[in-house]
Amino acid sequence: MEIGVEVLPAPKGRFLRKISDLIGRVDFISIPDSPFGKPVPSPLALAIMLRFLGVKVIPNYRVADRNEVALLSEIIGLVELGVDRVLIVGGDPSSIGRPTGLDSVKAISLIKEWGIPVKVGVVTSLRPNERLRMKLEAGADFVVTQPIQRIEELEEVKSLIGDVPLYTMILLGLGELDESVLKAMEIDRVLEVDYSELLRDLKTSGIVQGVIISSPKRTSRILKLLGG
Repeated sequence: MEIGVEVLPAPKGRFLRKISDLIGRVDFISIPDSPFGKPVPSPLALAIMLRFLGVKVIPNYRVADRNEVALLSEIIGLVELGVDRVLIVGGDPSSIGRPTGLDSVKAISLIKEWGIPVKVGVVTSLRPNERLRMKLEAGADFVVTQPIQRIEELEEVKSLIGDVPLYTMILLGLGELDESVLKAMEIDRVLEVDYSELLRDLKTSGIVQGVIISSPKRTSRILKLLGG
């Protein structure tokens, strides 16, 4: 099972400090794109920087911020620099500007039509719907769920996607998040969770291809979970 870590984008110096203790301990870094719809350093630029450092990365890609030409050009550029996976996301509503109208299904279809050699992932809630089915039919290569608190929460998604590789999120510090954020992730209740035990169960279950661990406020929690 792959272990990845989600690290929020930040200016280069601060970003490198955030990931310095994680390099060599995880299989890849996942970088969100404009969290909360606010302008921050581009995950595409940060992904390129990490590739030059020899770090595997999965940049997130907000399709609503780009048109078709920008989408294809940027994905082609990432592949040229050694990025082999991207996570297509709708993203939070933009704090400025207007969406282009490009959506995840169309974006996946374009990438596949152009034959770009990159694996395309999509995000789903733990209550999958027809939208996820459309993304899979468009050619999505892997699926990432919203954060789980119990392994049983993956059953419905796994049943829908079949043999498509499944990744899930573990978000440390759920109880510190605003109710609006929890609602957006469709988390009704924050449970008492032994995340070390949950991680062990995921490793032995064979349900998931990998886990992406996030701790927006304290990276030290991730290190503790990983045994350091």
